Amino acid sequence: MQKNIYLGVDGGGTKTAFLLEVDGKRYESKQKTIHPKQVSKEEFFETMKEGVKEVTEKAGVKPEDIAFTFVASPGYGQYPATEAYIDEGIRKALGSDRFKVANDCVNGWAGSLNAKAGINLVLGTGQIGYGVDEQGSSMRSGGWGPLLGDEGSGYDIGLKLLNIFTKMSDGRYEKTDLYGMIKERLEISDDMQVIDLAENMKRDQIADLSKLLGEGLKREEKYSTMILEDIAKEAALVIDSIIRGLNFKGEVDVSYSGGVFNLGDSLIKKIEKNSSYNIKIKDPYTNPSEGSLILARKFDKE
Repeated sequence: MQKNIYLGVDGGGTKTAFLLEVDGKRYESKQKTIHPKQVSKEEFFETMKEGVKEVTEKAGVKPEDIAFTFVASPGYGQYPATEAYIDEGIRKALGSDRFKVANDCVNGWAGSLNAKAGINLVLGTGQIGYGVDEQGSSMRSGGWGPLLGDEGSGYDIGLKLLNIFTKMSDGRYEKTDLYGMIKERLEISDDMQVIDLAENMKRDQIADLSKLLGEGLKREEKYSTMILEDIAKEAALVIDSIIRGLNFKGEVDVSYSGGVFNLGDSLIKKIEKNSSYNIKIKDPYTNPSEGSLILARKFDKE
C-alpha cells in the first residue's frame, strides 16, 4: 500500500527543523541554519542532505518515497544569486523535483493561521511579515535583513541592549539593573571588553541577548520598557502596511511566530494598540515546522 509521506523543512536564522510525516507518524531532525548569508553553498548542501537522511532513516523510508516537500528557506527571495543552488541542494537531498521552496515567512503564516486569510508576523532572530487575503493575494513586508531592517527582532533587541549598556557605562544614561544584567550575561569585568566582544559576535549570539528583555520588564526597568514600546510600534508598521497592500474584509486575523513573542500579552496588547486598523492578534494554530507540513500537503494536491 502506498504511504502518505510528506516533509516540512523550517529554516530559521538559528536552526533548521526537518519534520517528516509518514501515515500520521512524525519524525524530526534539528540541524544548523541554512541562511545563505550565514552558511556556504557547501554547508547548505550538507545540512539539507543530513536532515533528510536522518528523518528518512528514522522512518525507514527513502528520500524518493516522499510525496512532496515544502522547504522554508530564510532569506529566499532576498538574495537572487543564491536561489539556483538552494533549489539544486534541495533536489540533490531529495532525489526528486517534488518540492516547493519559499521564504520562511510563508510557513510561519501557514502554521500560525492554518493557511487561512490573515497576517503572520515573525519576530525571531530576524523580522518579517506575510499576509494572504480572502482572494488569495499575498504580500510580505519587512525582512530587509540585519543591516537595513529587522526592527523588533531578537537581533535588533540585542543591539539595542548593547547600545544602552555603552550609554550607561559612560554616563549618558543612568545605570539601572539592566547594566549589571548585561555585564553578567557577557561575563566581562571591564566595560571596554564589550567592543571586541560585540564585533566578534554572530547574528544569533546578538539575538540571544534579547532574552534579557523579559527579565528587565519583570523588574519594571525603564530602558526595557522603552525597547518594548519600540518593538510594538515597528510590529504595527509591518502589519498595517500589509493591510493597506491587500484587500481584507472587516477585522483582520493576525498571528505570530518567533521567540520575541515569549514576552506575551505585554507585547501583544501594545501591538494591537499601535495598529491603525481593526486587528485581532490570536495565538498560533501551530508552529512553523507544522506549517511547512501543511504546505507540503497543500501543494501536493494542486
